[in-house]
Amino acid sequence: MKIDIFLAKTFKFVVFVLFTFMTLVYFGVMLLLPLDILTQIIRIFHGIGLPTVLAAGLGISAVGYIGYLISRMPELYKLLVDIGVQLISFGYSQIQRFDPIINSGKQTEAGPA
Repeated sequence: MKIDIFLAKTFKFVVFVLFTFMTLVYFGVMLLLPLDILTQIIRIFHGIGLPTVLAAGLGISAVGYIGYLISRMPELYKLLVDIGVQLISFGYSQIQRFDPIINSGKQTEAGPA
């Protein structure tokens, strides 16, 4: 019976790592997306022939303007944060589904009370 508990705990850990990775990737993309937009805008302006310093200034201004537009749409950023929170709560509920299996394995191992 110890192998049942070991397998249940192992799969619980695997599910925990999977949902932790997905959550970190989601919030990481949300944090790195403005930096990527900034980099691409700077490359476009530099490709047009503007000096790098001027292209960086225009790129920062453009990303700031995009951030301003997003801040004027509170439903959008609330939706993005809500999706991340739902991902966390879904992962937590899936991890908790392993607890009855682990507890039943411990009770059968200990014997009837």
